[in-house]
Amino acid sequence: MSITLRTILRHPIARIVIDLALCLGIGLLGMQGARLILGSISLPQSYKDPIAGTVFAIFVCAIYTRLFPHYRDRKGIGLTSRNLLRYLTGGILLGAGLASAVILIQYLSHVLTISAIRSFPPLLPDLWNTFVNSTIAEILIIGIFFRITEEWLGSWLALLILAVVFVILHITAPGATIISAIAVSTHAALLLGPAYIYTRSLWVPVAIHFAWDFSFAGLYGASVNGYTMDNSLLATGTNGPDLLTGGYFGPQGSIQAAALCLLTGATLLYFSRKHNAIIRPSFRKAR
Repeated sequence: MSITLRTILRHPIARIVIDLALCLGIGLLGMQGARLILGSISLPQSYKDPIAGTVFAIFVCAIYTRLFPHYRDRKGIGLTSRNLLRYLTGGILLGAGLASAVILIQYLSHVLTISAIRSFPPLLPDLWNTFVNSTIAEILIIGIFFRITEEWLGSWLALLILAVVFVILHITAPGATIISAIAVSTHAALLLGPAYIYTRSLWVPVAIHFAWDFSFAGLYGASVNGYTMDNSLLATGTNGPDLLTGGYFGPQGSIQAAALCLLTGATLLYFSRKHNAIIRPSFRKAR
């Protein structure tokens, strides 16, 4: 391999592209293989999807934790078993607590009504599926895209880029407004990013993402980016301005969700700076 090609492949942008391609490509192949096998087995589709998704997640985790460290001799990938229970518990409590606070504000503001309470057991496949999807998403977004960008450009610029990317991705959704797109991006970039910076563990953003999504869709029957669970614990309805309901995005696109996530993220960044967890840009380190 020539020096020029080696230099190109080591560039942060190339690393992001290669890592995402490896994780997604091998993960999707594994998932498709699992679906082919499951196609010949008599199981409800509600069970087949979580199983196929689990295979996808296993392949992604395996590539991320086993291949990448040897591939570039990188350390600190943030997906170890150290303090796993503490990180998962803390992240779940934080994500569920913030989501519950958003719903409570909607309820007290009379934009959300509860019409029925259902049983929890039918939600178990969705519970696991949400955790699996959250794990895959955070490995790709925080573990690869954000972490490599942060190593290159520093924590502050990496957070700004992550926020801008999420706004662009969400502004194209049907019924989206600039306010709702920014609100959703506040959670995705300015809460999950700071949570990773403060703990340097991917399990924390995974747990927050999981608890946030499942609380809204599974427990409170709300929409998450247009997706709803028919068998949610509570049957709810909303009626009011998009600023409070979140419109198409559901409660996570509301102004109260944005405020709570921004406040929590700012607090995490404050403690991150206090504990010297903020990374400087690589070009400034070299000076």
